Amino acid sequence: MPRKAKTAPLSPAMIMRDLMGAWRSRALVAAVELDVFSHIASGKRTAKEVAEAAGASQRGISNLLDALVGIHYLRKSGGRYALAPISAAFLVRGKKTYAGGAVQPFSLTWGQWEHLTETVKTGRPHHAIDDAEHGKKFFPQLVEGIFPSSFAAATAVVSRLSSKERGAIRKILDVAAGSGAWSLAFAQAIPEARVTTLDFPEMTPITRKFTERFGVAGRYEYKEGDLRLADLGQATYDLVILGHIIHTEGEKHGKELLRKAYGALRPGGKLLLAEFMPNDARTGPSMPLLFGLNMLLHTEEGNVFTLREFRSWLKAAGFRKMATVPTPPPATVILATK
Repeated sequence: MPRKAKTAPLSPAMIMRDLMGAWRSRALVAAVELDVFSHIASGKRTAKEVAEAAGASQRGISNLLDALVGIHYLRKSGGRYALAPISAAFLVRGKKTYAGGAVQPFSLTWGQWEHLTETVKTGRPHHAIDDAEHGKKFFPQLVEGIFPSSFAAATAVVSRLSSKERGAIRKILDVAAGSGAWSLAFAQAIPEARVTTLDFPEMTPITRKFTERFGVAGRYEYKEGDLRLADLGQATYDLVILGHIIHTEGEKHGKELLRKAYGALRPGGKLLLAEFMPNDARTGPSMPLLFGLNMLLHTEEGNVFTLREFRSWLKAAGFRKMATVPTPPPATVILATK
């Protein structure tokens, strides 16, 4: 008879790995903030050279570089360091693929995680970001950091639209636009398109900076206000964008926003909805489920919602067709048609 495969004995290794996850995260954040990867890419290969370029202590940089070797962001030979492929591709400042800006959102939210135990007990955030006053301070710091991933996803959506679908998009509403990451991809691809943004007054200078950088500022109109109070209009737009908005708004306000978006669209118009979505059983993937905890920590009602829930809400709002669009992870994008 064939022997049964031996089951590996249980060990606490996974527990230790996850407890140390915070250390890995902070090491990566420090390396990005000190521009370690860019310095190495420019030819600084020893701890002494990197320390001088970063304006940091040699002792501190030595320990940081070795830790980065241990977590596979750097390689080491003798006393010289080199970039691992992942770092060379995404962590050298100035490259189009630079992803180091993602450090900012994590750094902004880091302090709240110290209060997770108490927040789980109370069900209330230590400091909420989804009320108007806190949002006006928090979101201007956030949006530049999340621009690359949102713009990449929006670009993927545009590339999958047919010529007929792109030709039908002339008026766009970008709700809580932030940097304009989601609408900029459409504005670039559709020269005839005109975009209206809606966001807090504090966000308008940031949106303008990005539209000017992309050379499309003349085709943007900036409306200012609280999206929960704003009138989105009736049968006005060919495309309404809700890019990572509903997880902050929560179920009640999210459903209302979907109803308002439906009303703002012309017949045949489309809603772009982007969110971090767990599977319908809420057993994975880990990123959206952990992001749900992040919403618990930072908002009064925010959460992550499943594809099944969104389909139900969109149907209730009146949308007749819904389809997911393949985009770079971790976001899921739905295009719903009025």
